[in-house]
Amino acid sequence: MDGDYDGWVTFEEYRTWVGHDAFERSCRPALGSLFDLADLDGDGRLTREEFTRLRVASRNTASDADRAFDDLDTDHDGLVERDAYLAGIHDYVTTGVSPMGAVYGSPARP
Repeated sequence: MDGDYDGWVTFEEYRTWVGHDAFERSCRPALGSLFDLADLDGDGRLTREEFTRLRVASRNTASDADRAFDDLDTDHDGLVERDAYLAGIHDYVTTGVSPMGAVYGSPARP
């Protein structure tokens, strides 16, 4: 993924690498596993607390996670389903368009 071999993967390098096939082959299983770890009751849906914990562990701010949750909770039942979460990430990394797109960003380098 690190196209310029500088030791960092920028979002553009990631997007160039990922595409639909790479996302399905590599990213969906990994991201799905992280979702499943965050899904404490195993019901295939995340509460706002579970979602925020997952997104903060992924280096998003709690306020960005809160906004993303609102964007993905389209039926306003207080839950984000696994498929909606993965579709949101897939759409963002392959097209740049996603309900959560406004809150994605490249994390600062340490």
